Amino acid sequence: MSSGNLGERPPDRRTTARKEKELDKALPVLSKPDECPPGPKPHAGTSVTGLHVTSGERLRFSKPQKSGIRMLSGRPYQQHHLGTFPHLENKPVCRNPQKTSSHKDILPRIAPVIHNTPPVIPPPSAVDRPRTSKFRSTVENLPECINNRQSTVPYNGAKSLPLTPREALKIFRDKLSEFEQEEIINFPEIYFLGLDAQKIEAVKGAPQNNGFDDENGMYIKVLHDHLQYRYEVLEVIGKGSFGQVLKCMDHKTKELVAVKILRNKRRLKHQGLVELKILDLLCKKDRNNHFNIIHMKEHFMFRDHLCITFELQGDNLYETIKKNRYKGFSQATVRRFTHSILKCLQVLRHEKIIHCDLKPENIVVTQNGSQNIKVIDFGSSCFDHERVYSYIQSRFYRSPEIILGCSYGIEIDMWSLGCIIAELYTGVPLFPGENEKDQLALIMEVLGVPPEEMLQAAPRMKKFFEPNGKPRPYTNSKGKTRKTDSKDLASILKTSDPLFLDFIRGCLAWDPTKRMTPDEALQHDWFTEAQNRCRTRIRTSRKTVEVNTPPQSPKQAPKKSIPLVAGKSIKPVAKRSIMLVADKSHRLYSARSYKLGQAGKTDRQSPGRDKLASLDH
Repeated sequence: MSSGNLGERPPDRRTTARKEKELDKALPVLSKPDECPPGPKPHAGTSVTGLHVTSGERLRFSKPQKSGIRMLSGRPYQQHHLGTFPHLENKPVCRNPQKTSSHKDILPRIAPVIHNTPPVIPPPSAVDRPRTSKFRSTVENLPECINNRQSTVPYNGAKSLPLTPREALKIFRDKLSEFEQEEIINFPEIYFLGLDAQKIEAVKGAPQNNGFDDENGMYIKVLHDHLQYRYEVLEVIGKGSFGQVLKCMDHKTKELVAVKILRNKRRLKHQGLVELKILDLLCKKDRNNHFNIIHMKEHFMFRDHLCITFELQGDNLYETIKKNRYKGFSQATVRRFTHSILKCLQVLRHEKIIHCDLKPENIVVTQNGSQNIKVIDFGSSCFDHERVYSYIQSRFYRSPEIILGCSYGIEIDMWSLGCIIAELYTGVPLFPGENEKDQLALIMEVLGVPPEEMLQAAPRMKKFFEPNGKPRPYTNSKGKTRKTDSKDLASILKTSDPLFLDFIRGCLAWDPTKRMTPDEALQHDWFTEAQNRCRTRIRTSRKTVEVNTPPQSPKQAPKKSIPLVAGKSIKPVAKRSIMLVADKSHRLYSARSYKLGQAGKTDRQSPGRDKLASLDH
């Protein structure tokens, strides 16, 4: 040992413990509100640097001894002001230069956990949001979604739709009818309740389906009420002997649909099951929407009514004719519609399905902007080998074998098609009979008497004909007597187009076996000639462009002719030549029509006829 240490005794344990107690008594003086608070003591020989709580000044503290001299040092205890740090105000930060103690041991009461980065303050939206549980949504937001009319915004609450019946009853029991409080248990998913609707006060066990039906078994619709706690009733699209079709909002998929509700009758329920079978088969055959058939989305039973949902479509052809003021359409438009209907009849014949109710009301224009059409309403349809009813079809479009009571098949739809084509062209029905006698008399006015072999096989021949086969005289309600074979189809249609007339006559043959099939109709000259004329015009235009192309320099390789493509610029000379050729073709076609019309009237021109002419191209 060195001489400086001779005679000095190391401090014993009692002296060390006494000095530590004296140090403990001195430190609490610094625990005032404006000084560093008490906490675990650092080891000897260390200094503590902290932030003044109220002034924000940075301070350094040294441990004093009882005599005011720093322990194990000859220098007195000092307090140094190191300056202020405004950006650290009210943010306690402690530092231990010698790192002999952790941050958590210095200021446990001011900051339970000391971080080097500023604390993250949650946004007000997260703080102010009301607490929700897994099984209960906020009552302020949930009714807006469950009862919002035509709501297209999904619910953003803690509990998203669908609700369970238990949850719906817990929140909306007082707004549901007594019948609904029992009924809702049978529906596992709740999307819409229709709380604002004037609900029917149904009574369980009451007549007419607990009060939900009228005397004819028709479901009493209530606007903005629910169907199956999912669909919101918006308006009535159509009614018939089968039931009604409603426009609804599907609150599950957020889209508009058409819901067909059949009457609550046993016969119609059985026919509805046949319709479901046919629709399901056709949907599988027409996955790419190639055959212009309406597609079924879903079906369900609701309050003893069979309901079928379909994609919502536009106006039917009758409404389209009505909007055109019953003036009819051009042959180009009629040809386009006819082609689409034949594509449907093509697949029906292949699957041996009879539509049984083809008419303008059952052909709708799609809403996707393509101006295509679709065949709807298979409620009267049947399979060819499972014919149920003997008297079918709407009267204006009813085939003669149905009127005479003969056996029928797929050919009756081709008869209806012929009547529809004539109505699309003229704007009025071809055979608008008042009753079945008048209907058959109107047919015989144009087509003459049916073949003898057909009359001999007709069970209802005596109602319309004498025993010798002569038609019984008939006078309609206006006192007009129908004369057999007194009118010509060309005069009724006011056209002399031989192809168009031949096509309609092929659909309206008396003998079903001699009528055109859908495949034969698609190959008829009325379609093929129009396609050939279109191709001829395109080829002529291309040749004209090629002929009028300026000659190239002999040193350069000859360039190929440029076909007519949208967006390509053509020189003025070529444009003028195309116009001359088109005008010449138009005059030649007009001259041919004039010559053909010398025996009768030419095609009539109507301002409404060309309203949908653009659909042909």
